[in-house]
Amino acid sequence: MMLRLPRSLFGKLLLGQIAIVLMVAVALPLLLSRMLNDTAGTFISARLEREAEAFVRGDAVGKGPRDRGDRFFALFDTHGNALQARPQALPFDLDDLPHGAARRFVTWGRYDVLTRPVALPGGGPGWVVVAQDRTHPEEIVDDVVRSFLRRFAWVIGAALLGSLLLSFIVLRHVTGMFRDAAADADAIGLPRLDGRIEEARMPSEAMPLVHATNRALDRLEAGYRAQGDFVGNVAHELRTPLALISLRLEQLPASPERDQIGRAVDQANHVIRQLIDLAAIDRLHPQLAMIDPAALARDAVEAMVPIVYRSGHSIAFEEPDTPPSRVRGVAELLLIAITNLIDNAVRHTPAGTSIVVSAAPDGSVTVEDDGPGLAVDARDPVARRFRRGDTARSDSAGLGLSIVERILGVCGGVLETGSSAGGGALLRLRLDATPLA
Repeated sequence: MMLRLPRSLFGKLLLGQIAIVLMVAVALPLLLSRMLNDTAGTFISARLEREAEAFVRGDAVGKGPRDRGDRFFALFDTHGNALQARPQALPFDLDDLPHGAARRFVTWGRYDVLTRPVALPGGGPGWVVVAQDRTHPEEIVDDVVRSFLRRFAWVIGAALLGSLLLSFIVLRHVTGMFRDAAADADAIGLPRLDGRIEEARMPSEAMPLVHATNRALDRLEAGYRAQGDFVGNVAHELRTPLALISLRLEQLPASPERDQIGRAVDQANHVIRQLIDLAAIDRLHPQLAMIDPAALARDAVEAMVPIVYRSGHSIAFEEPDTPPSRVRGVAELLLIAITNLIDNAVRHTPAGTSIVVSAAPDGSVTVEDDGPGLAVDARDPVARRFRRGDTARSDSAGLGLSIVERILGVCGGVLETGSSAGGGALLRLRLDATPLA
């Protein structure tokens, strides 16, 4: 089974740091132990060299170094015969020792042994052996090395653990910067088209990406604004010719054709008004405030009463039993949203349909009727296309509800759909009651 690296940058960096710490924790003590042992060996070899020379000189003049229980001295001829020894025997077999024409220093069990060729007092060649027992109380070099390595192990362990902890904190801080940047980007939307990733808190290595992202957002915002301006300008430009057509129609004699054209002109004027409402979203959306949804719903009902009754419908407004929560939004835009829902109910239900607008204590606003109902087009759930149950809809039906959803996107709310108690359509504006910071 192959081990897979974590996908997160934090996990990869932390895993790499742990691997480095483990390698250092293993390699550094081994390397240091080797260096200390080599240094100690060099020191001991030099000391044994001096003692070997003293032993040879002392033997020649009748003196020798002070006898100690940790030292062994011997002088041999080329045939391996012991000429002098102090004490009388070496603590190991002479044949096991390396000897010959070159100086040798070896570790033999618990003994450090130096062998080197010398000139015998009689003038012939020979070799001297000096050995010391490292376990003797007076030999402290190896004890110092072991004690140092034990202390060093604690120090290096604490240092590596501290390094790993510091790396964890630094990596956590750096990845936290990217999480903050992601939160900045996630907050950008219709309510905050001007939002950008904050550059001051990002590391310099990430600045090219941050700059490129913010420039892309600048271009998207500019394009979105330009599109809104274009829609608004086109709508305003079309109002004048439509008004002239309406005036000319009034001068024509009554006929079924004139009535048909008049209905088409009214429909076109309705679409134009919706386009103007759509353009207003871009103009007003930055001005969020805490507003009273019940007051807005009441104003919308009062504004739509003439249109509702002229079409043969009825409308009522139901006050909540308790004052509703104030909600986030732009009053002008939410008023447009509620009037669009009422207008949608008027246009797509038969005469005699009752429309009820109500505000709930949680701040939501509901528009419902007892008409044929509203069905969600399951083939296009993302675009949230709607159609009336009787399939009678004009070309502007989807536009009106699209405007409502755009407005709710600006205000941080959602549009909920369902069926009323009488089987008609139920559309609810679910708004955010969280106070503004």
